[in-house]
Amino acid sequence: MDALPNNWSDVQSDTIYQSTAGLLVSFADEQINLGSRYDQNDKHLKAIEKGEVSPRGSIGLVPSQEYGYDLKTKVLGKGGNRRFHARFIDGVLYFPGLDTEH
Repeated sequence: MDALPNNWSDVQSDTIYQSTAGLLVSFADEQINLGSRYDQNDKHLKAIEKGEVSPRGSIGLVPSQEYGYDLKTKVLGKGGNRRFHARFIDGVLYFPGLDTEH
């Protein structure tokens, strides 16, 4: 199992990565494109690496309010208004390419 890359340019679609917290994650091409476009500092990858956190004051993954999605990224500072949503499929957190600004 490959470790989760530190930058979007190293992420390959439909490859299963493992975070340091043990979370299995995978990304669609659309998600990689969104990450490359809107996350130049790779903060969302850092949030995924950190795993689930409290919804207040932390960078990480928090519950998603979007129907059919389980978690979303939460980052602070520049780029913090955008969220990438994911759902669990067979134990893997899959990011298909849905982003919102909330």
